Amino acid sequence: MADEDFSGMLQLRKEAIKLAELEVKNFPGLLERSFILTKYAGVSQESSEFRVMQWNVLADALSSSSSTSNFIKCPIQALAWSNRKHRSFQEILNYNPDIICLQEVDHFSDFYLPKLQELGYEGLFLPKKDSPCLKFADNSGPDGCAIFLDEERFKLEESEEISLLDQEDKTTNQVALLVKLFDKKEKKGLCCVVTHLKAKPGFEELRAAQAKSILKSLTNFVESENPEVLVCGDFNAEPSEPVYSVMEEGNNSYSFQSAYKTASQNEPNFTTYKQRPNGEVKHTIDYVWHSSNLRVTGYLGVPDEDDIGSDGLPCMSYPSDHLALIFDFCWS
Repeated sequence: MADEDFSGMLQLRKEAIKLAELEVKNFPGLLERSFILTKYAGVSQESSEFRVMQWNVLADALSSSSSTSNFIKCPIQALAWSNRKHRSFQEILNYNPDIICLQEVDHFSDFYLPKLQELGYEGLFLPKKDSPCLKFADNSGPDGCAIFLDEERFKLEESEEISLLDQEDKTTNQVALLVKLFDKKEKKGLCCVVTHLKAKPGFEELRAAQAKSILKSLTNFVESENPEVLVCGDFNAEPSEPVYSVMEEGNNSYSFQSAYKTASQNEPNFTTYKQRPNGEVKHTIDYVWHSSNLRVTGYLGVPDEDDIGSDGLPCMSYPSDHLALIFDFCWS
């Protein structure tokens, strides 16, 4: 893409943000968050940096159909897909990511793909085999994992869809999407994985097995190429769970670091915050894992509870019960 074409695409994205804002003009502004630079900021040329977004966007069927039982303090208008889709689009475009990894996507073909394709992104989608969204009469199809790539920066070379395995190597309902990318600016290969592990307490060992399944599939997928790797997802697991250690220890091919921890020395206080009928749910379960030769040059900080309010998420200023994670990376 020529420089003038790229400049034109950036302008289109800015215009798309303004249009989305007009659709929800009676809503308050999006939740404000600070972007924090690390010690690696400016070490390499700016052109070598690329931005990654990881976000569980909250499936339409799981918000509108179950709103009376799951999000007890969220206003109905803030849960409606007719509003949330514009707010989600705002959140994505505000940060202009090069790689977008999403979970709980149940409007891929009728919203995310066409809207982002118009703005220079290529997208892939992998639904769950037995999506909980399908249990609701007004569903929009199964939810799943999606990845979008800025075509100016990355070329999609290959992809693979996998069902994650349990402790007995049997397939589960959870999935992962693996892609091989070529960084056009740095002339290097990058592998990216997007996944969503089993939810709820009591499945700690299953989540650990699912992570081992990802690592094994990843090794087979990259074979002898040995590219740098990102694994993005909603792991439904706090840092104290076995799955966290599984990712850190890795296997013979890869071990990983959590981007937030390497950038700030600690995981955030929470990445999801909501009010349920049985009480508050607030913990860290979303991660961007990176291999050793990728450095975090900047990241989006997690807001204070006071900035969100005691009613939690979603709310009038944010469209999901999970916060988007944003990281800038450079090649070591």
